[in-house]
Amino acid sequence: MSTDTSARNSAFWNELCGTALAKSLGVTDASATSLERFDNWYFSFYPYLLEYVRPDARAGKRVLEIGLGYGSVGQRLAQAGAIYTGLDIAVGPVDMMRTRLTQRSLPGAAVQGDALDCPFEREAFDAVIAIGSLHHTGNLARALSEVHRVLAPSGEALVMVYNAYSYRRWMLSFGSTLRHFMFDRLRFGDRPKASELDRARYDQASDGSAPPATEFVSVAEVRRMTRGWHSISARRENIGAELLLKHFDRNFLNNTFGPFLGLDLYFEFKKK
Repeated sequence: MSTDTSARNSAFWNELCGTALAKSLGVTDASATSLERFDNWYFSFYPYLLEYVRPDARAGKRVLEIGLGYGSVGQRLAQAGAIYTGLDIAVGPVDMMRTRLTQRSLPGAAVQGDALDCPFEREAFDAVIAIGSLHHTGNLARALSEVHRVLAPSGEALVMVYNAYSYRRWMLSFGSTLRHFMFDRLRFGDRPKASELDRARYDQASDGSAPPATEFVSVAEVRRMTRGWHSISARRENIGAELLLKHFDRNFLNNTFGPFLGLDLYFEFKKK
């Protein structure tokens, strides 16, 4: 691993992202039936996700997915005919992705490695997809640089990262979010780091611990990190179901407030 943060990420993410949720759904093994139950929930809770991933458009394309979790997205890509490779810093998600590919006799590979030092040649892929992973590396700018390096000319990348100015950040981390805004927009003060509590509000292991690193970013910050890309588009998505929000229709919240205050930023990049 390239950094101490990478080593700690390898240990932390060995427990699959979404393990507690999976248990609440009755998913206790890696059988095809159990994983289908998880996937049904996953794509229902994020109904817009496949519109971004566009599995059918990846058929015949060399696709790298960074950050595998339970393997839901990777399986859809492989089933759609992508020439699929999965990369994760931890062995647990890699094993899960390999299990999915084997169960369904799908071609593809999953390897353990660090997104900050991708174990692939330059221009090896036509597309890179990273949903909720690069902001945990400890160095988002470097991770995006690696994505650019492994993409072929005219290649596309889909990257989801956490929105620094989401409703949750303003509601529950107001001071840190305001300091971030002052630094980002006015270049006043220092860029705040996410506290353990901030990180735990988004991701937790079964023991309640937070990820070693989480980077909350604005659209402007990511654009500055990706000035060398040919084209960049950004959209906000995802309103959660915490506190009073659980009493409202989530599709309505996503459609009404997601584009302004959503938890997640979806960036679509294209390399020159």
